[in-house]
Amino acid sequence: MISPSMNRLLSLVAAAAVLPLLGLYGLLMYISTPSPTGGMEPTMTTVCYIALTVLFAALITVALNFSSQLSRQAKGEFQTP
Repeated sequence: MISPSMNRLLSLVAAAAVLPLLGLYGLLMYISTPSPTGGMEPTMTTVCYIALTVLFAALITVALNFSSQLSRQAKGEFQTP
């Protein structure tokens, strides 16, 4: 059993993990955007946009769910998601 203060700390860490994910998402979107000097063709760009959006949305959802579960456990509420 983890102490409530440790649960609060881990909850903040899990929530803070979203910021680097958003930064990486933005970088990958920028890289996959066609430019006048090169880049991917429009069909591949669309496929890449959709795939990266779904992937990062799932990762962010998992991180936020972990954060909320740890926050609930810090308050003494034990419930399964």
